[in-house]
Amino acid sequence: MFGTACPDLMMTGDWMFAVPVSLKKSKRLFFAALAAVAAAAVLLAAVTVRALRDPPDTAVADGGVSYSLRVENDSYSAFFSQLGLDADDKPCMERTVRIPAVFDTTYTAYNDLQKHAGLDLTPYRGLQAQQLTFPLHGGGARFAVLLVKGERVIGGHLTDGEYGSDMLPLL
Repeated sequence: MFGTACPDLMMTGDWMFAVPVSLKKSKRLFFAALAAVAAAAVLLAAVTVRALRDPPDTAVADGGVSYSLRVENDSYSAFFSQLGLDADDKPCMERTVRIPAVFDTTYTAYNDLQKHAGLDLTPYRGLQAQQLTFPLHGGGARFAVLLVKGERVIGGHLTDGEYGSDMLPLL
């Protein structure tokens, strides 16, 4: 009955020949798709690692003011002077902080403050940074708080130092 209509399916009366052929093709397609997804994941990870290894050297604040984020030889006075701030060159307080992996409403608002200064903490989620507090001379704010990773400022704000008081963007 199957001899003339389907000669390639006939193998001593059973269908074993037809099933392995389609499974073999399905397996090849599955593993090819799996390899493509793995390659895309590796590429995305490499781009992310490079972005974190080489963060930007400059930022542009609201209003178009561009400034350098690099701090070399722990000399912060040059960083502050480009912002029009007069600050001590050495911090009065230093600690290691972890930027949350998932931003809650408070940290989302804090990151929005960063964006006004041309900064964004999103690429640093889950990573550690140095939080440095510098006394300011003159002006309304009494302190500048910087988040530093390596030799670059990645975030920061101005404050009067009172718990719960408003924070202002660096620029």
